[in-house]
Amino acid sequence: MSDPIIECDLLVIGAGMAGLSAAGWAAERGARVIVVDRAPSIGGSAFLSGGVFWTATSPGTMALYAGGDPALGSVIFETYPDAIAWLRGRGIDITPRMNVLHGYGYQIDIVAHLRGCADLVEGAAGHVILNTQTLSLLRDENGAVIGARTSHADGEVLVHAPATILATGGYQASPDLRARFIHPQARDMRLRSNPFSDGTGLRLGEEAGGQIKGENPGFYGHLVSGSPQWGEERLNVMLSQYHSEHALLLNEEGLRFCDETYGDHASTYQTVLQSRSRALCFWDARVHANYATQAVVATASPEDKMDIALRFGGQGLVAPSIEAVARFAGEQGFNGAQVERSIAAYNLASHSGWETLIPPRMESCDPLDQAPFYALVVHPAITFTFGGLSIDTGAHVLDAQGMRIAGLFAAGSDAGGAFGKGYAGGLALAMTFGMTAARSAGWV
Repeated sequence: MSDPIIECDLLVIGAGMAGLSAAGWAAERGARVIVVDRAPSIGGSAFLSGGVFWTATSPGTMALYAGGDPALGSVIFETYPDAIAWLRGRGIDITPRMNVLHGYGYQIDIVAHLRGCADLVEGAAGHVILNTQTLSLLRDENGAVIGARTSHADGEVLVHAPATILATGGYQASPDLRARFIHPQARDMRLRSNPFSDGTGLRLGEEAGGQIKGENPGFYGHLVSGSPQWGEERLNVMLSQYHSEHALLLNEEGLRFCDETYGDHASTYQTVLQSRSRALCFWDARVHANYATQAVVATASPEDKMDIALRFGGQGLVAPSIEAVARFAGEQGFNGAQVERSIAAYNLASHSGWETLIPPRMESCDPLDQAPFYALVVHPAITFTFGGLSIDTGAHVLDAQGMRIAGLFAAGSDAGGAFGKGYAGGLALAMTFGMTAARSAGWV
């Protein structure tokens, strides 16, 4: 008996921000869409976010801070206004503009947006089918992708579609792929994301002839304090040390190893490369009052990051002197004497030798000399990956020769290249490329 077949206009693999945005956009324009996801519920990592939908203020800012392919970065910037207009046109709640890192954005009702997209799919005679594995992509005699073989508790089903979008959320949940594409030490990195984004989209795309942008090891994440309770979703934000960009980061040798001011999300990658993939985050009373106890975005609640870290089992200290910090560092397996020397050298340079700082600090080099002092052992935690399938500005998946694979598109973290080792808004990346993929598939 042959496997049952479902016919549709568009198949979307993944029910997160990229996938459902693509599906909803196409369904609203008359497409019959089938969305499949291996998770038991929609939302992916988007439902774990704060719903802050932001991006860089200009293509130049995008190129500087995101560090990816300028052409792909421009797709985000140029499509962002259409995305906001679509959200507003559907009555999704959006706050007034807020400043976010090196850009602007809004907090949106992310749940209403994604559930609304699912409703659009169902209302156009399509379906969102959960708890469903995608085993392989289907190809015709010319190599064009014409759907996928899926597996559900009820059995295997062939979904036929002239266009398929891969939007499974990246590979951050796969220790093997983290070790392959990021760094061997990334295998043991903490996960602050959904557990289902394990590289399925990359596997499917590669099997169909797509090229993986393996030369891009970047990812978005944050430095977090340790806790025996790590893995609880609420700790993803609570234990993230966003203020590290105003602090010093010192490796086990007691040395600075990155430009902290480039951003906590970028320092996270650099920390993976250090001995035992950890760092000592050091700051003073000024940074604590102005950053470590303040909300990272306007709509969040202020929290004392050191207090929370200690409460959940982090290795940290509030100290009256830098000498006490050095002793604590030694107890934690860092070179305490060098930690003290590095802090002293930094404070001296901040007054009269900024040009001698190695690494330099792009945004600020204010002294950290006001007691009490704060020291916290931090670890990298990953949210989503930047390296994915090679795509063009229309979100078409490309092969090793740079040619389009007919019928196949990628969006969100399954699409590589828009970000390098920087970052300019994950929700914006997902939604704009989801919309772009749907448009390229014919649903303008």
